[in-house]
Amino acid sequence: MKEVYGIDLGTTNSCIAVIDDNGLPLVMKNLDDEFTTPSVVYFDEVGDPLVGREGKNSMGKDYRQAVAFIKREMSNVDYKREINGKSINPVKISSMILKKMIDDANILREEDGKAPIYKAVITVPAYFGSSERENTRQAAELAGIEVIALINEPTAAALCYGAKKLENKTFMIYDLGGGTFDVSIMRMKDGVMETLASEGNHKLGGVDWDAMIVDHGLEMEGYEETYDDIKNESDTGKMMLAAEVAKKKLSEAEEVSYRFLFRKKTHMLKIKRSVFEELTSELVQRTIDLVHHTMDMAKLKEPDLKIEEIILVGGSSYMPIIKKKILKEFPNINIRLDRFEPDLAVAKGAAIYASQQTGTKTNIVIGTDLGTRSYGIECYSSDENDMMIVANILYKTDPLIISETKTFRTNDEGQTEARLAVYENESIDEEVALNKCLKLQEDFLRWAKPVPKNTAVEVTFERNNDGILKVHGTCQGQIVQFEIKPKQSLSKTEAEEWRKELDMHTF
Repeated sequence: MKEVYGIDLGTTNSCIAVIDDNGLPLVMKNLDDEFTTPSVVYFDEVGDPLVGREGKNSMGKDYRQAVAFIKREMSNVDYKREINGKSINPVKISSMILKKMIDDANILREEDGKAPIYKAVITVPAYFGSSERENTRQAAELAGIEVIALINEPTAAALCYGAKKLENKTFMIYDLGGGTFDVSIMRMKDGVMETLASEGNHKLGGVDWDAMIVDHGLEMEGYEETYDDIKNESDTGKMMLAAEVAKKKLSEAEEVSYRFLFRKKTHMLKIKRSVFEELTSELVQRTIDLVHHTMDMAKLKEPDLKIEEIILVGGSSYMPIIKKKILKEFPNINIRLDRFEPDLAVAKGAAIYASQQTGTKTNIVIGTDLGTRSYGIECYSSDENDMMIVANILYKTDPLIISETKTFRTNDEGQTEARLAVYENESIDEEVALNKCLKLQEDFLRWAKPVPKNTAVEVTFERNNDGILKVHGTCQGQIVQFEIKPKQSLSKTEAEEWRKELDMHTF
């Protein structure tokens, strides 16, 4: 059996695991003797990158030189930033973090007399679309990692928590990380794990709780600014680090003291847990609203849906307010935050999945995951108002492996062609406004003979386990076929240049 790493590439912290000699998932420490690696890159005064703990500790020097929470930007094609004259993007930063993790793990393996590993299963949020997944894959390849598979974080978490305890149960994975929130409703039946519904917010996580402490501290000291106003100032890094420490201490204490250094002035402050929970209650409610929305989607498949357990995952799930709010919202459902550390569970689950892919027999079968977006064709609205909309063919509540056909009609007399423009969106409605969709690709289906208005045009969307969408259009015996392949963030030339630069650094 070939060994493969399981990697949780997180928004605030990342983690790497492997199956040990006893067949159990083992989270590997990094060279800083820590189980998790901060997903932070700091560029020093000469432009050299400091990655992980060293990068996070340096954030306090000048926040403008730091890159954090980059996972939130994985689909942002407009992300533009330069530091010390160097252009950076989410793929480049993610590749640095991944290289730091795998290099550290391999150094420690070699010290134990074991061969290095360069293959991995990497987890992604369930709501990641095709572009985010492809960018994650490219980042790993740049870091020298062969990606065996990308799996959804809730699936990995469920594997970690153990199929035996979940057998014949419908359960929810509530995953509140440092920068993102993910919720999935899953079912384990006869050894097969199936996802019923998933939803998430890539800009909701523990850092938003930190920002609320910063806002409170500024208000207490008489400043009118908020975190959003000062996030590009040099002192903000120190303030956010202090806020994070205070937040973690509030999980154990009713009141904590913390210090802000802002605009060359030191501020000593205190905050009570009750005040913190009141300040952040709206953030907690946003997670609950997403939970209910996900449950509503699951009920479209399972009208009699009954959730028996809620598993808390992600480091931010440690906050007492989270469990307290969920218990209040769902008093009759068992809440699990047990011996599996919530910030390590996803990496452990990825390692378990990796072992399955390389020959280890288990009693767990991963049923198909869901698609992460809905996909449709641009056409005229069905209400005949000549408005262009997107008619969905595949929905984000559909299984990943699927084939669906929809019949459209020509709009004009004498048409000899039809444009098949494929769009991605997050709606589960049959028709979606064009401005709420992202255009992916288009091609033309042409036939030689003019046809009457309302002639049938059949469009089939087919998707396999690789997530690539295949489009098949037919009319009057003519066929057009094409694939929707997500574009990588870096071109081949850019990727090769960046790979050479990465090889020059030891993080």
